[in-house]
Amino acid sequence: MTGATILEPSRDGERINALVNHPAIRPHVGGDVARPLDLSAAVADCDNFFLLGEHGGFACCWSAPSVFEVHTFILPEGRGPWAAQAAADGIALMAQHGARHLWTRVAPDAENVRSYTLRAGFTPAGVRTLDLGAGPVTYQLYERRLDQCQQQ
Repeated sequence: MTGATILEPSRDGERINALVNHPAIRPHVGGDVARPLDLSAAVADCDNFFLLGEHGGFACCWSAPSVFEVHTFILPEGRGPWAAQAAADGIALMAQHGARHLWTRVAPDAENVRSYTLRAGFTPAGVRTLDLGAGPVTYQLYERRLDQCQQQ
């Protein structure tokens, strides 16, 4: 990676909760959208990484050694070129922190998220039906193996 990153690790639970509960983000995060999310416990868990920048960022939640599930929360004003740079920076930062495998799930009707995920170099990895509090949803899974790609 060259130059300064637009993201940095954060443990600012208040800012993270404000972002994920923003009206442009919360309806797309999952679960019962009538209830606010509180990620304080996830933020306090030192195995998780939260990468934030001016317009949002990523929650990289530990799944297994060197494996992290990625959740995206980017405000509308950051979607586009800023988000593309954030994805590249986030992948590089996670590799620096020992990640070898990143994965995410995408709701079936989230074509914009699927497109973003593919542009970030993730590849399809199957499907999984989960109930996150609003009934069962079959998500498409995507992965990026960092040990098989050239670092930026």
